[in-house]
Amino acid sequence: MLEDQLFEVIDSALAPLKVREEAGEEFRTPPLDVLRYYWRPVRLHWLPLIGRARGVVAVVRQPVDVGLSGSSKDYRAFLDRLAMAVNGRFPPGRRLGFGSIGLTVVALTPEPIGAEDDALMKAALAPSNRSRVVPLGLIRVNLGQEAMAFQLAGTTDDLFPEPVALADALTLKLRRFVPLFDGT
Repeated sequence: MLEDQLFEVIDSALAPLKVREEAGEEFRTPPLDVLRYYWRPVRLHWLPLIGRARGVVAVVRQPVDVGLSGSSKDYRAFLDRLAMAVNGRFPPGRRLGFGSIGLTVVALTPEPIGAEDDALMKAALAPSNRSRVVPLGLIRVNLGQEAMAFQLAGTTDDLFPEPVALADALTLKLRRFVPLFDGT
């Protein structure tokens, strides 16, 4: 699968959710290459002043200094770095509202996808106390291998449907590695 084909799948999965697309950005220190952002406003409460949020999807290349197949600490460092970039791109603003961000990450990686990736990503999805960004889903894609691994946090699909929509759409196009059944 080519990168353009991946963006076609992502665009078609997110189009019914009426997301807005924005160009990505590149950071040199610490290295981070965000290819594209998708975002939409989310109403958390019927009173506008009480709770508004944003659902954000970031399509990112794996940073060269973070090996995502090694440990859950690598995934956590990657998510913390991306949370800083998202906080800068989507600031809370001067007036009330748009406090928290529900983040879904599609990480493009050259490293092979393996069966252990799902378990490593699960530990990394815990929200950080230092950020208003709440990670809702982490989808790791290797285009050359045409494989993916993903982990979704327990969310209500009616508020933030982006992680489930992306996981469903990408599962139709990419293979998932499932651990072998141990019959003992």
